[in-house]
Amino acid sequence: MTVPPGRREEIDVREELDVVSIDPLFLERQRNRYASRGVAYVVLLNGVAAIALLVALAHATSTGGNIKPIADAMMVFGAGAALGLTSAFVAYLGRTFRLERPALKSWRRPLRWLAVAAAIAGTACFLGGLNMARIAVLPKEAASPPSAAQTSPKPTEPSPQPHQPTP
Repeated sequence: MTVPPGRREEIDVREELDVVSIDPLFLERQRNRYASRGVAYVVLLNGVAAIALLVALAHATSTGGNIKPIADAMMVFGAGAALGLTSAFVAYLGRTFRLERPALKSWRRPLRWLAVAAAIAGTACFLGGLNMARIAVLPKEAASPPSAAQTSPKPTEPSPQPHQPTP
């Protein structure tokens, strides 16, 4: 629909800008939503991996396999899940300080970085636990690096050639 030419002068620019205004808490809510999803995924991945290794531990116990590497990997996944929960708790403390004690501005940034560091450490635990679980299920021959005696080709002795007399 077009606006007649005489009507355009009557439109207030300020009125048009009010339609586009953004709620000041919108960005904070979106940031909190994305952060909570990310931390939830870290906790979920580490928790599910620890449960899967618990099942593998039960299977290894019944078959008489080596259970120590699997148990170690399960502990790393558990530590990753705990770090993800720590990240959520520290982020909660930071938001609480920001809303209830706005005068404590000096605590905001360290708490934010502590929450980020805990989430990154939880992700690192997940990757480390995956590697430990991978090493635990590999056969011993494939898990150990080849030794120098196995990889170097055996020197071949040249076949003796008959000596010919010199003329």
